[in-house]
Parts: sequence; C-alpha cells; structure tokens
Amino acid sequence: MEEKNLVKKQIYGAIGIVVIVVFLYAARDVSQYAYSSGGPVACCEYEKPGIMVMLAGDEDHDGIYSLSQEATVYDLFKKAGLPDIAGFKEADLARALHSGDRVTCDGTRYRVTLGDVAVPVRLAFGMPVDLNEATLEELILIPGIGLITASKIIEVREANGAFPIVDSLKLAGCMGEGRYNRVKDYLYIRASSP
Repeated sequence: MEEKNLVKKQIYGAIGIVVIVVFLYAARDVSQYAYSSGGPVACCEYEKPGIMVMLAGDEDHDGIYSLSQEATVYDLFKKAGLPDIAGFKEADLARALHSGDRVTCDGTRYRVTLGDVAVPVRLAFGMPVDLNEATLEELILIPGIGLITASKIIEVREANGAFPIVDSLKLAGCMGEGRYNRVKDYLYIRASSP
C-alpha cells in the first residue's frame, strides 16, 4: 500500500515538473514580448550563461531571473525593476547569489531572506540537488534513482551522517559505477557555511 502511494507521488511529481517547465517556457515567451528589458526571463539567448535565481515576496516582480555568475541581491533587484530598494541594508544587497537561490524580499520591513528553490524546479532547470538535504520523495524525482536506491541513500545518510562528497554513494554501496555515472550530475554537496 505504501509503495503504491509512493509511485503515485512519483507520477504527481513528474507531472508537476512538466507543468512547471511548460509554465516557465510560456512565461519566458510572454515576458520577452511584454517587457523590452528588465523583465523576468527564464532563459535569454542574449545573455551569457549564468545563474538562475528565484525572486519571491513582491508579487509584481516575482519570477525566475537569469543573472551573471557574480550577481548580488542588488543586481537581482535592479534586473527585476523593484522600485524602492533604498530601505534595504547594504549588507543584504551585497550578498552573493548562486544558481538555485530563492530570494524573498519583504518590502515593508526591508528584509531579505535567502533559501533554495524547490527540488522539482531545480531539476526542471537542470540544477543539481543537495545530496545531504534531499528527502526520499525528492531523490526519487532524479532520473535513475528509484525507491530502493533512494531508501538506501537515506539509510546510509542517517546511519553515517552527511556524505562528504557525491562519490561517497559508490563507496557506501548505495549504487554501482553505471548508475552513479547516470545520476552524479543531478547531485551536489553544499559547501558548509564558514
């Protein structure tokens, strides 16, 4: 019974990813048509590859933005066209961004909170998932990882603590070389905070 529910969740997760991707491509096309510059663009052929960052908290400017590798919160706010950023602290505006960041801005209290975009969105944009944070359901969304492999990864992680490197999946017996080569690009280990 539990396995059927998990398969059902996998199907709903896959459908969710497809819906998100279709929505993002449609939003990209609409935004390129509606905004001549500065609008949220999921992908733009005029920009060099950089990072993908989600802005939340300001319904007029929420969206996913493509920024340069060295982008800061200030760069995101500027590209999004936020009208009033003078109240935000300089330290918050100077925070470096990374691909997959979710920046939530509170324009009434002038606060910035950084987090991660949801795993289905990360996978839809080809961004890797943190091996040490992913849940069983999130691991199953990765092509090549099924219920048994995901369960083994969670079991090993709970028994031994965080994986130091993605290669640890092979060493810990979670998967063989072939499967590892298929899934390694979908995973990463977040660098610990200084």
